Amino acid sequence: MGLPTSTATTPPPASGSNPEHGSRADRDAFCAAMTHLPSGVSVITTQSPDGPLGCTVNSVISLSTQPPSLLVSLANNSRTLLHALRTGGFAVNVVSWQQRELYRRFAQGDPFRRFDGVAHTVRDGQPVLTHTSVVFTCTLERSIEVGDHTLLVGSPIEASHDADAHPLVLHCHRAHQLDPCT
Repeated sequence: MGLPTSTATTPPPASGSNPEHGSRADRDAFCAAMTHLPSGVSVITTQSPDGPLGCTVNSVISLSTQPPSLLVSLANNSRTLLHALRTGGFAVNVVSWQQRELYRRFAQGDPFRRFDGVAHTVRDGQPVLTHTSVVFTCTLERSIEVGDHTLLVGSPIEASHDADAHPLVLHCHRAHQLDPCT
């Protein structure tokens, strides 16, 4: 199976925009401002010949309901990205408050030891963390490189949730818990 190819095209400039206008926000100012945007925390997982891989992301969105699809953004130099492209699939594990130590482990921990002692199963060929608030196992439909990240469009094979779990949200570099849906 070959790597999925992007079928994205460059859209025309938005009305009123100037494509020759090159000014952009300073990277540090942009990153500082983005910390004020509350975001859910997920661990994207996939398989490699050496075992499961995963990394923390805060960029998962619902893309379409017909057909169901979601969008994930991973750094271009991510090992998880490389193997998701190679295997043609990945899982989205939405971290619960009860698992809050995992978001740092999968963001900063040794990439070769992130799964050490972490309870997980394999569903639809992908490693899935146990006790998450939400899980999607996905086939990769498309990848689109944008700047220093690659967008993965996933088609969920399975979607499940734990109605009693407290989802984890990051805001201003701090973890917060949400009440479960009732």
